[in-house]
Amino acid sequence: MQGITITDQTTDGFLAVNLIDILQAIGPLLLTTKWQFTNLECFGKTAESLYSYADSSSYISGEILVQLAAKITQVIDGKFQAYRGNENQPWLIITAVDSSAYDVETVDENILVKLRQQFQQVSELPGNISLMPKLLTVLHTGD
Repeated sequence: MQGITITDQTTDGFLAVNLIDILQAIGPLLLTTKWQFTNLECFGKTAESLYSYADSSSYISGEILVQLAAKITQVIDGKFQAYRGNENQPWLIITAVDSSAYDVETVDENILVKLRQQFQQVSELPGNISLMPKLLTVLHTGD
């Protein structure tokens, strides 16, 4: 997977990007995926619904995620993983990082191109960042 970090800011230094902005920039492709999310902390009218899905580890359709994300005012933290069909590995991961950035990883370079065009402050993620926690665990335990 390749990835980018989006850190667009308002004039007063707050993150100017929300989850819905990224989802809308990706476009209709995300509607054909199922989504699962974890480590969620957010505010907005649909926050409780998102928490409910996150707590149950349920998959939701891209359409439902877009509807819920449209009424979220801020995502502080959260990892949103998109899966195609019956695949076991996500093809797209959007991670909200402490209200300061969004990391987007995907196997689809076209999505990264779209996001680079849509947002102003975009930097490249180191390769395979989503594997880092697993790698660090292996290095720490020696397994």
